[in-house]
Amino acid sequence: MLTKIKQKFERIIEPVGNIFLKLRLDPNIITLLGFLLSLVAIVSLAITGSLPVFLVVFIFASFMDSIDGFVARKTNRVTSFGAFLDSTLDRVTDALMALPLYIVSLLNFYEVFLLVLGEFLVSYTRARGETLGIKMSGIGIAERAERIILKFVIYALLAFSYSQTAYIFFWILLILTYVTVIQRVIHVYRSLGKP
Repeated sequence: MLTKIKQKFERIIEPVGNIFLKLRLDPNIITLLGFLLSLVAIVSLAITGSLPVFLVVFIFASFMDSIDGFVARKTNRVTSFGAFLDSTLDRVTDALMALPLYIVSLLNFYEVFLLVLGEFLVSYTRARGETLGIKMSGIGIAERAERIILKFVIYALLAFSYSQTAYIFFWILLILTYVTVIQRVIHVYRSLGKP
């Protein structure tokens, strides 16, 4: 869904992206830095229990996830390995960013499992569809960007002690995640034109 407004979003990240361009960092290094920031966010929450600190680091980590692609495109360093590395670390980050919801006792193990499974299925259905030659970008109501925004809302609500509302938003996130999986399965089915 947000893929459709990607160009507008790039105008927002461009000023920060230009700083990274001047630093001449390899896009893969930026990808790794974003992943490490995600780890720092979770470790900081586990050690300090401070959701505001976690939120700040979470925002930076999410921002870095957009910067790597921006730098790769601007410097003509878009590579197959870079895309592979970014996608792989995105999956790990998705799983890790569900963990704090268990750490702060908002969710039980099974709810976290359902969320992580759903996010992996969203990614898998896209990857599998693309191997069949089907355009999957923009398919589904809750692509990764939407899910990150919803997670941010959940963490922000928790930071202000609105646990019940955060729990409602978790279920919105979970439902939209599985709706996206179903939308992608239907899209592939229709695109192939046969069972």
